[in-house]
Amino acid sequence: MLKFDCQYDVVVAGLGTAGAIAALVAGEAGLSVCGVEKLHIAGGTAVAGGVNYYYYGLRGGRFDRIDAEAKEWFSDFMEGGLFHFDAKGMVLEQKLLDAGVDILYESAIVKVHLDPDGKNIRGVSVNTRDGVRHIGCRALIDGSGNGDISAMAGAGFRLGRLSDGKCQPYSSIRVVRRENFSTAINFDAGYAACNDAADLTRSIIHSNALHAQEERDLYFITRLPGLREGRLIECDECLSIENILAGTPTENHVLAYGYANFDDHSQDWALAEQTTRNLMVVSSLWGKLFHVPITLEMLTVKGFDNLLVVGRALSVDHTTASLLRMQPCMQKSGEIAARAIIQSLRRNIPIRSINRDELAGELLASGCLNTDLPDCSFTAGESELQTRLNSDKPGEAILFMAADLPRYRPLLLELLNSGEALAVPHSALVLALGGDGTGLPVLRELVRRHDDFIPASSRSQNQPRLLAAVDLLGRFGKPEDAELLLELLCAGNPPGVQLAGHLLRSLLELGDALPDFRAKIRNSIETLLQDERFDDMLLLKNSSNVLHRVCEPLKPSLRKLAERHFSKWNHSDTGNRTLS
Repeated sequence: MLKFDCQYDVVVAGLGTAGAIAALVAGEAGLSVCGVEKLHIAGGTAVAGGVNYYYYGLRGGRFDRIDAEAKEWFSDFMEGGLFHFDAKGMVLEQKLLDAGVDILYESAIVKVHLDPDGKNIRGVSVNTRDGVRHIGCRALIDGSGNGDISAMAGAGFRLGRLSDGKCQPYSSIRVVRRENFSTAINFDAGYAACNDAADLTRSIIHSNALHAQEERDLYFITRLPGLREGRLIECDECLSIENILAGTPTENHVLAYGYANFDDHSQDWALAEQTTRNLMVVSSLWGKLFHVPITLEMLTVKGFDNLLVVGRALSVDHTTASLLRMQPCMQKSGEIAARAIIQSLRRNIPIRSINRDELAGELLASGCLNTDLPDCSFTAGESELQTRLNSDKPGEAILFMAADLPRYRPLLLELLNSGEALAVPHSALVLALGGDGTGLPVLRELVRRHDDFIPASSRSQNQPRLLAAVDLLGRFGKPEDAELLLELLCAGNPPGVQLAGHLLRSLLELGDALPDFRAKIRNSIETLLQDERFDDMLLLKNSSNVLHRVCEPLKPSLRKLAERHFSKWNHSDTGNRTLS
């Protein structure tokens, strides 16, 4: 059995956004803590990543005092933002050292050592500047951001969306001089595979080169790419967008809340999961606000007794990951993990056995657990719903009524036959979203006349109603819909990239249900993907005004999606519907 060079109560892998707070809280409680960080500075996205402001997220918790002190230190050198990047790094480092945390910079965990039963972490091997050190621990916190350490230990994980495995696009950030102060500029630079070192390196070089071409007053390009998503580690509970939309996100004890608008910076919505398309395409509700609970069960890694994960690798699905990526939320997860381990080690009880009420009380006292939450709900009486459906802002009503279709079906049928220019198609969308095909003839007519209506339900990124109709027609397995969409796909010149993606997605779903159409659907899709006239370059959702336009090819992802369906068709001719 390996003999460790030293022993700690807690090893924290990664001193970034979440890990630094976890190490600090554990150290201030008197635990012996070792923090292992690949970079030469603590703080992650706020420091090495250059993001010195909070877009969304709820304040409160140990990080608030760090931010206040950092802002006070460098207030003369900044305008806007919450703190100076370097100031937060220095304050964090000093507080970690004051708390007795031993820091290993420019170091990486290369092996996780387990007990023979494989459930208990005994320690880690760390590649440091002075060679490999073997460090024992009673508990391990994975704050790597991408769930690297949990995956190394053998934990299960999810990675990217189902259609092509891609995570959310990443941002790249530069810090520039503006008069007498500095400011950060960022844009979406593409997709990066967090679990592939070569691809991640390629992404960083590519995006950095774009920065270097543009700015004369460049201070620096940040050392971290702005990854929005990586591995999502399998824990005792996985929070799903379906449960969030249903209003029943969790039955476990809530210990903090994330707060964000729905925006994963994607533009290729045809490749998203169905629930996401319901929200973004059918309802056109980009930017809808949610507060999302965080529980201890979302941090306790399944199959392990003393391993917790914090940061953006929390146990959620791909869509929910876009709601739990804000810095305040990440920092709160670090504090939750630390306080759970403190109680566990002090009382010598398993982490899963700690007193949740007591833990919640501690988090409430620190401000980490918020009780005064912004109201994100939508409720309306039938009169208001009718008004919404007969307006250019029907999104909330579409989603709300489809979730309770039996209750609103009589009203929707009345509106469907009302002759109102907006109420009729929007009622058809609600019915189809709820699984009722009564309004399908209306949706087919929208497709035939290439409906050009774009709702104003959201402040940005509203999706054309035509795409909503195409998406929904793929769900009912009707031969006439297969014929209609094939006709549109094959009509002369290839359709635009957005319409082409949704046509392909819906035809694949129709092919799942209609074996007799599979050969024609396959041939039409192959023809589209091989057509050199099909411009598949999709502009990414830039998050700031930049001089260049960053685009990504869509064909590789569309081909992956198609091959998944073709493979199922090759092994089955039953015509049963399959999930896509």
